[in-house]
Amino acid sequence: MKINPFTSSTFVKIWSKHFNGSREPFSFEFISDVKFFKHSFLPIYENIGKNLTKGIFYNIDYSKSDYKGKTLLIYDVPQYFNVKEFNTSTESSLKLKKIFQYQGFLMDISSFENQDDYINSQFSSKNRREFRANMRKLEACFNIRYSFLHGEISQSEFDVVFNQFYDLLNKRFDGKQTNYHHLSSEKWSYYTQLVYEMFQEKKASLLIVYRDETPIGITLNFHSEDVLFETITVFDPDYYKFSVGKTSIIKLLEWCFENNYRISDFSKGDFDYKHKWSNVAYDFDYHVLYDSGSLVSIVTANYIETYFRLKLFLRRKKVNELYRKYKYILKGGKGDVKSTINQVVKFEKLEEFDALSSNYIDVNYTEESNDFLLQYVYTFGFANPEAINNIKVYKNSYKTNEFIISGSKKAQRITFSS
Repeated sequence: MKINPFTSSTFVKIWSKHFNGSREPFSFEFISDVKFFKHSFLPIYENIGKNLTKGIFYNIDYSKSDYKGKTLLIYDVPQYFNVKEFNTSTESSLKLKKIFQYQGFLMDISSFENQDDYINSQFSSKNRREFRANMRKLEACFNIRYSFLHGEISQSEFDVVFNQFYDLLNKRFDGKQTNYHHLSSEKWSYYTQLVYEMFQEKKASLLIVYRDETPIGITLNFHSEDVLFETITVFDPDYYKFSVGKTSIIKLLEWCFENNYRISDFSKGDFDYKHKWSNVAYDFDYHVLYDSGSLVSIVTANYIETYFRLKLFLRRKKVNELYRKYKYILKGGKGDVKSTINQVVKFEKLEEFDALSSNYIDVNYTEESNDFLLQYVYTFGFANPEAINNIKVYKNSYKTNEFIISGSKKAQRITFSS
């Protein structure tokens, strides 16, 4: 890889500023393309970026000996980066431990003509019709536009977009009632500076699905010369019926083909959509380089291996998910109000509805006090596609738990539990 955004001078500088007190990173003659920092109390050198990269590449020069007595930990080495196989035939005391940590997924599009060619190879005709129908319904109901921000951007424009990104992520993970580590003040401050500066170098981008001027889906990407790393993606859960996430993937594929990229990398994380969209699964390993002639280095390397194998075991037992939910509660998270009130107990299609009836009053479902209705209004719009401005909501004056959603041709009654 000629251009790795996660080992660039900009990345090294900004990560070091936010997580290493801007201390000068360590370089070693025996390993190129990676810089390191010293662990605060263990005799370990870790790669700059730790697990906030999407892949590290490196080369080893076995003629150099400045590894003596040292232990180096390199996070997130993707199998497909094709780091040269470790040479065990030399007389060097340098040794390597590979520790599997995650499964990664990517779309290798290098042998396909265009996005339709790739999608045809991955999905049935029924699935493809569904993708097209969902996109048409989204665009029929709302004023939708797609924006791919890549390249120089003003600070003010960037701040608006990135604040919207933050708000959308907060909404999404409040709804899931789970802690999302990227939203911590320390990490978000880091991402804000990193992404802005990477934008100027064309090493970062944002795909945004807008409804009017409001994002309902955003994907943050980083770039090498021909690989797109999909780093953080989010969509507004109120629009879940419209499959905004799938539409975003299709738009990213379009961009990759138009710009001669060969890979769109979903990176680590085992999710159903990655299995369905990717045509390559690969291993994410942690690499431990150590001096087999040093007892301290051997013990340290064995400790690192045991520690990360235990983490993998706990992750497979879903302990990490319980921890994130506990951390969310501990920090005072209350969850999405819409998910904790007004449980729907009944849907009923109406053959006729008179909006002028004295039994019903008009409701502004976009107001904050009524926004629990949004997902039901949008679901109705998905089932009965028309401009969202034509869809109205009414409340029964005598039954406070009953609402009518009415379009120009059809209507539906929803009744909530009292």
